[in-house]
Amino acid sequence: MINLSSIPINVTGKIISVLGAGRSGIAIAQLLAQNGADVLLSDSRQITFTAPQKQKLHSLNIKTEFGEHSKSILQSDLVVISPGIPATAPIVQQIEAAEIPIVSEIEAAYWFMPDAGLIAVTGSNGKTTTTTLIYEIFKDSQYDAYCGGNIGIPFSSLIPQAVKDAEKPKVFILEMSSFQLERIIHFHPDVAIILNVTDDHMDRYDHDLNLYLKAKLNISKNQTAKDLFIYFSDDSLLSSNVPLLPQKRPFGLNDNPGMQVKTDMVSIMTKDGQEYLNLKNIKLLGEHNLLNILATLNVTQHFNISKDRVIEVLKDFSGIEHRLEYIRTINGIDYFNDSKATNVESVKYALKSFSRPVIIILGGRDKDSDFSILLPYLKEHVKHVLLIGEAASKIESVVRNILDYSYADSMESAVNDATHIAQAGDVVLLAPACASFDMFENYEHRGRVFKEIVLSITEDRK
Repeated sequence: MINLSSIPINVTGKIISVLGAGRSGIAIAQLLAQNGADVLLSDSRQITFTAPQKQKLHSLNIKTEFGEHSKSILQSDLVVISPGIPATAPIVQQIEAAEIPIVSEIEAAYWFMPDAGLIAVTGSNGKTTTTTLIYEIFKDSQYDAYCGGNIGIPFSSLIPQAVKDAEKPKVFILEMSSFQLERIIHFHPDVAIILNVTDDHMDRYDHDLNLYLKAKLNISKNQTAKDLFIYFSDDSLLSSNVPLLPQKRPFGLNDNPGMQVKTDMVSIMTKDGQEYLNLKNIKLLGEHNLLNILATLNVTQHFNISKDRVIEVLKDFSGIEHRLEYIRTINGIDYFNDSKATNVESVKYALKSFSRPVIIILGGRDKDSDFSILLPYLKEHVKHVLLIGEAASKIESVVRNILDYSYADSMESAVNDATHIAQAGDVVLLAPACASFDMFENYEHRGRVFKEIVLSITEDRK
């Protein structure tokens, strides 16, 4: 077994199994093999690799097995696990019974990180926007910046290039899910950010918000008094559970004496009340994005990024794909893609961003969500609900006799129906409040399909 009481400096000759052959699994398998480990890449699914992928794995002597997790895994010195595999999976229970240490890809990649700053961002909503915004500010600054994690590029994939680069100080900016944070041991960010904690993935956490919060708080478990912990202070649950050791930096809409930046909903101001930026000069819509900006400014101040650089990016940054993404206007109807809104809290923020009537497309695979939380926001902002996917009937039970609604059996039907219902001045919004896996590969696939359909609409469709 590998002793994890300290960071393993040398994995040469160690037998390491990687469970899950997705992007992060392949990336960490390659990184471990490049550092001398004897690696097995295992996935219970049948996986088909491209010829270049096969060649790369073969060149690194990485063994593969697909369709099952074999007993050979139980001969490992260490197991690196995909974030999508829960602790209740039989193979995980067998590994734990054999007392083989299990870590996440994020943890294992951290062992090989060169000297660099490390910013880690988590939260139920806003992670990708905030991570991307921080990266956009840092990438042309005094730092060589590397962005990845849950945002799509595995941490492990960033390490080899960063090891080669030597021009400027380095900083890694990582989006982190609660799943990735469950199995960290030494992972240590200089700056840890928790944007918010709301009901999400309750099916993974036994319907217990405190278990979910505990996973999120792992982001700060190794921080010291030299480090910074940035948190959403309007959240009473989060505020009452801030870690003891790191320096604490609150942000939110409500005033807090520890704030370095704050807002009056007209401007962003420094702690002494001086205007930093007028909100009319930014492109990001919504209260939720204002919070993302406030969190970001705490990071840029900590790393001494110039105000001019920060404002330059904020004035130009319009958001990320699939997050309240404006698609087009046709016949006076605006279409927005918020496919990344996979929980009820993100849909609340999306709806609050509009003062015009909304036709919303809701539904997908339920994550054991309480859709009744949405009702006040639906009543205030929505003129019609279009229901799709596995959760349609559950959502119907909430809106029945209260809102106009109808079913659609496909995304194309939903968009067509929304287009016929909408009038000039209305908004058609895809904000499903659900996972996508009942009808699509992932939320990106769902968003792309929505956009393709919207872009195909002609002016005579009405």
